[in-house]
Amino acid sequence: MPGRRLDGYDRCAAVILTPGTLLRLILIALSWPAPYNDEGTMGLMAFDVAYHGAHPLVYYGQDYLGSAEAYIGAFFFHLFGPSTFALRLTTVLLFALFLLCIYLLVSRLYAKSLALFSIVILSLGAPDVIFRQLLANGGDPDYLFFTALLLLLTAWLAFSANPLEQRDDENDTTLSAKKSKRLSWSRIIAYAAWGGCAGLDLWSYPLCLPFVLVAGLLLALFCRRELRLPSLSLLAVCFLIGLSPFLIYKATVPVTPNQNALFSSGGYREPSYPSLNGLSKQVATISPQGIGPRPLQEVMGTFLVSVPLITSGNTLCPIAEVNEWPLSNQSNAATLFCTGVHGIWGLGFLLLFCVAAITAARRFWQYWQKIPPHGQHYSPELRHEAIRHAGRLMILVGAGATLLAFILYPQASAVTPYTSARYLIGLLIAIPAVLAPLWEKKHSVKTFQSWSGRLKAIGRYGVIVLILGTCLLGTITIFTQQVTPAQASFRRQYALIQSLLRLGATRVYMEYDDCNRITFLSNEQIICAALDKGLRPGLDRYFPYRAMVAQAPQPFYVLAEGSVQAQYFEQVAAKEHITYKEFHANGYIVYEPEKRIAP
Repeated sequence: MPGRRLDGYDRCAAVILTPGTLLRLILIALSWPAPYNDEGTMGLMAFDVAYHGAHPLVYYGQDYLGSAEAYIGAFFFHLFGPSTFALRLTTVLLFALFLLCIYLLVSRLYAKSLALFSIVILSLGAPDVIFRQLLANGGDPDYLFFTALLLLLTAWLAFSANPLEQRDDENDTTLSAKKSKRLSWSRIIAYAAWGGCAGLDLWSYPLCLPFVLVAGLLLALFCRRELRLPSLSLLAVCFLIGLSPFLIYKATVPVTPNQNALFSSGGYREPSYPSLNGLSKQVATISPQGIGPRPLQEVMGTFLVSVPLITSGNTLCPIAEVNEWPLSNQSNAATLFCTGVHGIWGLGFLLLFCVAAITAARRFWQYWQKIPPHGQHYSPELRHEAIRHAGRLMILVGAGATLLAFILYPQASAVTPYTSARYLIGLLIAIPAVLAPLWEKKHSVKTFQSWSGRLKAIGRYGVIVLILGTCLLGTITIFTQQVTPAQASFRRQYALIQSLLRLGATRVYMEYDDCNRITFLSNEQIICAALDKGLRPGLDRYFPYRAMVAQAPQPFYVLAEGSVQAQYFEQVAAKEHITYKEFHANGYIVYEPEKRIAP
């Protein structure tokens, strides 16, 4: 912020930001989280940018995610060479910038003490939360940074806008009045930056749309006199520039069946997501039994599973991923107990959210009504308070709209609330606003003179300590339970790569969850094409690899031991009388058939 002096809070913030960033550097240096196929896709994009002169406009095979991480990753590849560590430096950088933006934003809208506590909470977190912040698979880290930066720019523009109301009389034609209507270059550039940031945000992850809309509304409300032709035109142009990769892609690239399948319920199996113990497993899609109509299932899935998961509440009572959606006949007593704990956390989050939203709305309206009408004396203090509470409401409405959209999408909230919790990553931006009702309540000496006052104060401080302790416990869990399995997973992957290279298996067919991961970890020494369970072409996010494998005279089939693909391969080979060589390597069977296996 221009003209802003550093104080003790700012120095403390720097102290907190440093270990928060260092924590993530240590985690990626320890090879956590485990390797993941979609991260392999982003790694290949960065590899193509760095060494093949490519300029991908969107995430390979998925046109609603941007490719910013690939370009930043390419920069780190040039500095340190291609590796998972270098790729994840991108997400560490984006997260550090996100924390900085949150601190500055909360300092403006609330208090610096709350800003400090917020970045402590956000620096820590459950494994599932930090996992999504560190994985370079597009979307989440970009979303957090660009959205926080956009909200910060919006708040700064609103607070620093010229509050003078120009009157339509003869005195308004004076030189001073004319000068007051002119925008400085710094403000014009700031509006251009706002437009570019909004465009980049939407390009990176369209889930940010609610935040972009409410930020634009706040800008229109408090900066409307500055949004004239020069500033508004530049804002719009920069917005289109920021969004241009997506627009160019949509205008020039035809939609493929695979991309259509990403948005439909048929024809495409959602890829399995990694469990945090380093093993890959299928997404559980347990249909709830006997718990009422679908709307009730959506609400329960959201607040019993998704909200606790994305806000670190599941740390209090961990249960296995396959049991995270327990509202079925598969539930047991332990699962139901933990679900109750998670439900209390989810409802507590909802309660604090509603209190914060109602308070912000009421106070905004209170100050807004006191602002004099056009042509009368303008009170800067009233305007400042109105902007403060409008900014708070901006964050809460953006997060609330995100939460509502999630609830109304039954495939996410009612069927796969665990794996779909990633769509609620924007709730992290609203954590300071949700904590505000606990933090801003003042306690006088008289409060502690009555038992009710003491209980209220103890309860409030107890909840704050519980939240901090839960996030700290979640971070400790990563080191005590998950780093070692993740390292073992990386070792298995590299051992498999070495085995394949010794066999000369450089053109292979594999299942989707392994394919791009192996290609990236081998630095493209092994080129892979994906297969579905019927050994038909699967979800290839980069079609040139499919062509390269198809052109190979004798490609290998690398299938997990005991998998459906391995069983089907052997059945087809026996039926078609196809001979093949078989090798076992690190939990996989490597088949070298005399000719291709037709489905």
